Amino acid sequence: MKRGLWLSCSIAVSAIGCGGVGGSSDTFPSPKVADTAGPGEEEIASESRRLFEPGEPEFPPRAAFLAGLLPLKSIGVPQFRSRYPRYDGRGVIIGILDTGIDPDLPGFQETTTGAPKVLDLRDFSGEGEVVLGPIEIDGDKAVIGSDSIAGLGRLLGVASGPYWGGRFHESHLGVLPAADVNGDGDNDDSFPVVVARASDGWILMTDTDGDGSLSNERPYRDYLMAGQTFTYKVPGIETGPLTIAANLTGHENQPELNFFFDNQGHGSHVAGIAAGHNMFGVDGFDGVAPGAQLMALKISNNARGAVTVTGSVVRAMNYAADYAERRGLPLVLNLSFGIGNVHEGSAAIDSIVNAFALKHPNVLFVSSSGNDGPGISTVSVPASADLAVSVCALYPAEFPQAGAYSERPLDVIAWWSARGGETAKPDICAPGLAFSNVPRWQAGEEISPGTSMASPQIAGAGAILSSAMIASGRNVRAVDLKMALVATAEPVERTTVLDQGRGVPNLTRALWWLQAGHQTGVYIIRTVENGITTDQAAAYRRDWALSLARSQEFEITPLNGQPAARLDLWSDAEWLVAPESIDFEGQPVRVEVEYRSNVLVEPGLYVGTVWARSASDTLAGAVFGMRNTVVVPYDLEDELLFEDDVTLGEFDRYFLRVGERSNGLAIELELAEWSHSATLHLFEPSGQPYRGGAVAKITESTSAARLVVPASDVVPGVYEIVVTTPDALPAQYLLVASSPTQTVEVDPVNAVALVKNGASEDVVVIPSARILGAQAEISLEGSDDSLAGGEFVMPDWATEVILGLSFDTGVWRGLSDMGIAIVSEDGHILFAESVNYALQQTRLPVEESWRGQRLRIELMPGFSHIGADEQWSAVVAVSMLFAEPIELEVFPQGGGEKLLLGAGESGSVGLGSWARGFELPEGSRPLLEVKVKPLGGVPTLVRALADLPMPGIETTEEAESLEGQ
Repeated sequence: MKRGLWLSCSIAVSAIGCGGVGGSSDTFPSPKVADTAGPGEEEIASESRRLFEPGEPEFPPRAAFLAGLLPLKSIGVPQFRSRYPRYDGRGVIIGILDTGIDPDLPGFQETTTGAPKVLDLRDFSGEGEVVLGPIEIDGDKAVIGSDSIAGLGRLLGVASGPYWGGRFHESHLGVLPAADVNGDGDNDDSFPVVVARASDGWILMTDTDGDGSLSNERPYRDYLMAGQTFTYKVPGIETGPLTIAANLTGHENQPELNFFFDNQGHGSHVAGIAAGHNMFGVDGFDGVAPGAQLMALKISNNARGAVTVTGSVVRAMNYAADYAERRGLPLVLNLSFGIGNVHEGSAAIDSIVNAFALKHPNVLFVSSSGNDGPGISTVSVPASADLAVSVCALYPAEFPQAGAYSERPLDVIAWWSARGGETAKPDICAPGLAFSNVPRWQAGEEISPGTSMASPQIAGAGAILSSAMIASGRNVRAVDLKMALVATAEPVERTTVLDQGRGVPNLTRALWWLQAGHQTGVYIIRTVENGITTDQAAAYRRDWALSLARSQEFEITPLNGQPAARLDLWSDAEWLVAPESIDFEGQPVRVEVEYRSNVLVEPGLYVGTVWARSASDTLAGAVFGMRNTVVVPYDLEDELLFEDDVTLGEFDRYFLRVGERSNGLAIELELAEWSHSATLHLFEPSGQPYRGGAVAKITESTSAARLVVPASDVVPGVYEIVVTTPDALPAQYLLVASSPTQTVEVDPVNAVALVKNGASEDVVVIPSARILGAQAEISLEGSDDSLAGGEFVMPDWATEVILGLSFDTGVWRGLSDMGIAIVSEDGHILFAESVNYALQQTRLPVEESWRGQRLRIELMPGFSHIGADEQWSAVVAVSMLFAEPIELEVFPQGGGEKLLLGAGESGSVGLGSWARGFELPEGSRPLLEVKVKPLGGVPTLVRALADLPMPGIETTEEAESLEGQ
């Protein structure tokens, strides 16, 4: 899953990304046109180092296959295949809603029965759109844009006019290497395309070899009609890096052309896991369902950060469902995409997925849960949709882990996998790390982690089960496929239902469940507050002390028929009490569960579920659960110390209540033994990872991990701290959490910092101040999915930049995605990523080519609904940082270097003048940081924008005069 998207990794994984992720083309100026004359032999030789050469896989494919680096045993695939070799997904379609796929890769050629593996390639993102216009033919030449193309004789012989032309631009595809379409080492080329109508429909011809002529080219048709693909290349390259197919249709006798390709690699990787067959040319190197056929449904603009565009998910789902229905074939959809929730369960895309599932009850919809774990309440949308199968990630035992102390024999829940809380997700888990197909241009990045890799395992599992039921002459509903996987899942030790849902499914047991004739109902679960049904599918109290109610009411609504009139109930937690049963005499039914307050005393996480099963079919297992999560936090008034140990697969959680007037938060983790490793994670009260940097690690080169939330960034509420380790043997640790007792208010106009001692005793503090760099604020407004941007100048001295986004949270629920990009003056995308939350920070290094340039920040929202009528606003704070901050002289009240404050007393610190020595970019202000550190205590850190000019204090006498003010 994206939504920050995903990150390729080495065999020893040390970092995790996702596993997620239409503006007007007028934003881009026309790129340079390819040299129509073509390079000569000498030029080819001198530039050969720049030409595309296919890379080697990260690991030899046959060795990867034998080592199980596409781990299938966790969900029981090898045992299932041994017992039921013909139940391999044959007769079933798996739709991959993703970044595209490369259909020319080994593994995507045929199924186990010899049928074509890929049925259709369809672009719903608009990224590959080729804008066409009427062109005039002069002999065998035509002018397209500012250049001509020759050799149209072959086209004229098979197609009649009118003729249409356009250009396909590399620069629209983002950054290298994916945007280097023809493999010549840059992304500045454009390629002429001519379209006309032949006797059997629309055809196109394009200059694939860059020689300026179409005389040696062949015509191409829509992929669904002809199954054709091509690549652009230059002399010296046998095959270009990017496989392209055409979506060529007509409207009112005018052609419409979109090129389909995978210029991100995620979709090809996901598709290989789900249904690849003989991948990399290795016999038997298969995905979960090698007999299934694929539909690749591109929903993302990859150049803009692999983000879904408005309506792309809806249109792709409907297209796939119509396709499968016309052919009478079962359909499984996999969506390894998502973004962070504002409030789980209330997003527009969730309701769209639920409505689709009800309209198409035989289509199984599978989605990755997200990669923002291990904090609770981090499941992304649309994995939070009730009727989706939401999949969390296992870290499979086949992969060692970087920095691990001793080996481990078992799968564990991956630390990055999103957790439940506000919603009753995830449902089940599968391996979230795999070796799989990638496009040619991405060779060497075959191993990727994320819940994006877990979701296609379950999609493949659904296809296998559906295939088995077809063989027995039975159709199966999606809800029964889901329940077969969920009801037979085995829990993972040392984790809660928030981490893993029901656990890890087993294919053989799931098939037996279906063959036994079990059925389930479709249930929508909602909490009830003050008699009103909420959007939440689970009860979630982030701070137990603030909850006045000592019970929780749920509303259960059965849909599409109800197989059982009575359901038996039971609780799996001592603090959670439920009635014995419920009867569906009327709809919906409300159930009240009781919380035993005398048990919810010690600080910590309490998770309990009231389960329901059919009174007439108890062997079918629980049909749904009413999930309850209660957090009893620590009060962060004084320093808190925790000593404990943690092992691989455990998640030690601590919850801290931070008040409205908090002066910040400091957390430090130390290990008892240098040979161990550990990671410190921090999550904000909303559940999202701390936007200033949520992770700190202890490795061989570090003795402690530390995270600091400045007073200017702290959010009142309950923070979550999680400690994890890659070590299979216990790692003993000391965790210290504290909040400063000094309040600092900066008055940059008068160059003064006011300090107040909040402690009950005297304190001596040491003040310091520095200029970190400069910050420009860009306010953006847009309508619907329009691309909006604003300019800033990157100074020559900047080495890092922080993009701080504040998006309209009221509009956020209507989005399926959001992309942020930095674009150069000539229209090249320099950086792009998917935005995961309405409030987010991104820190990245400044490339040499960016310095001194006028750059543009652009936001591109993707709305869930087609034709959404939304006005939105956002602010992007662009913080440009020095390599070394400029230290300011400070003048504590009373003179000297320190400031003595009695209990409750206040004092002032003058801030010294600063000689610029650098040029501030236009529209920016200096970014000032003031730190006040008590002797032996935790410092208060405050950041603020200084006014210009910032006067400063010039002399000691001037500083001493502050005392009398």
